[in-house]
Amino acid sequence: MRRHLHIGSRLAWIVAWTLALAAPVVYLAWPNDLTWWVAPLLIVPLMALIVWRAEAHDASADIAGGDGPWAPPSDHGGGL
Repeated sequence: MRRHLHIGSRLAWIVAWTLALAAPVVYLAWPNDLTWWVAPLLIVPLMALIVWRAEAHDASADIAGGDGPWAPPSDHGGGL
């Protein structure tokens, strides 16, 4: 269970993408001054995971055939 809860896990990517996709919905559903700040902040977890993954992996390995920084980690074992 512990490996499912660390930064960079598949669950972390799912939550980050869900929050990022919810940002426009929040912005359009409740148009007020608070959503000017809340909606953009919902994208922060996804951007943090992208930066974390770029720093954790060698950039040449991602370009040469990896999943890239935007995709969740693959299921073929190992990983960070």
